[in-house]
Amino acid sequence: MPYFISKPLSKRILFLGVSMKTKGGMTVVLASYDEYIENMRFIPTWKLGNKFVKAWYALQALIRTFFLCIFDKDIEIVHIHGAANASFYRCKLFIQLVKIFKKKVILHEHAADFVDFYNKATNKEKIVDAINICERLIVLSESWKIFFCSIGVERQKIYVLNNIVSPPIIQFPKREDNKVHLLFMGEISKRKGAFDLLLTLSENRDYFKDKLSVRLGGNEVDGDIRAFIKQHELSSFVSYEGWISGQKKVDCLNWEDIYILPSYNEGLPVAILEAMSYSHPVISTPVGGIPEVVYSGVNGMLIEPGNLQGMRDALKVFIERPDLISCYGKESFRLVQPYFPENVFKQLTTIYHSLLK
Repeated sequence: MPYFISKPLSKRILFLGVSMKTKGGMTVVLASYDEYIENMRFIPTWKLGNKFVKAWYALQALIRTFFLCIFDKDIEIVHIHGAANASFYRCKLFIQLVKIFKKKVILHEHAADFVDFYNKATNKEKIVDAINICERLIVLSESWKIFFCSIGVERQKIYVLNNIVSPPIIQFPKREDNKVHLLFMGEISKRKGAFDLLLTLSENRDYFKDKLSVRLGGNEVDGDIRAFIKQHELSSFVSYEGWISGQKKVDCLNWEDIYILPSYNEGLPVAILEAMSYSHPVISTPVGGIPEVVYSGVNGMLIEPGNLQGMRDALKVFIERPDLISCYGKESFRLVQPYFPENVFKQLTTIYHSLLK
């Protein structure tokens, strides 16, 4: 596996973010960084658990960061990966700490719900001030750059950096049915539209049951998905796979024909990029950075969040026009090229060097 950032540069950078043992999109990004950055120096600041586990991770991270900033003279940049709500305020602590030691700070914002967080906040000026203390703000799409500019973040500090998707591992699984294979990967939540998808399948069960095979993967956040599937009599063509990672993810990405993610808010989901890298069309919603990679009638279908009829109609298009699956899939692969590691790390290296001059 080639390193796209080698040790002479990586030793000058300290990375902070959620534990790589945690499930989620930010974890996937950090794991990709660890794979392609030689001797990546990383301190986990948060791990899923009770309040004592979370407090311990934050405390040990503050202590480790403090001592590294004092004793390790190689470190010049602290690259902080964060989100909204409590995550943002945790990032703020680390920003304030490392600025004491005059380190350059990059805040890498992954939050899908930052707009809601900001709009509900009573301390909006302090949020913007904390971001403007940083030398760079990395966001996932042009739409997020526009948003952060609109709230007062200095434009020259904002850089759009694509999420990383690893090149596909193509397999040729034996086809055991003539159904269209539909995959959902993401947290099983209302925000991600998982239950909108299940309701659509339920309300049109007689049509879909002989035409679709559906797999859903992700950690449960809202409700009991197994009970929902059973209660709505979807078991004959819908299965819940639990958290999908490693070889199981490769198998599912090779199995699927179409990827679906009917979210209500997003940054730019890695799962969509992964599906595109395997040459699959995408059904999703025009939120966050998704419209910058998914185009209706080109490599997928965009529907409004909560539009169950639109979701049904999009699925029917692919069922009744299976030739579009291959056609749109080829466009997906073409459009995802800038998100492959070599291209992303070229941009990231430029950002680092701009701070090290």
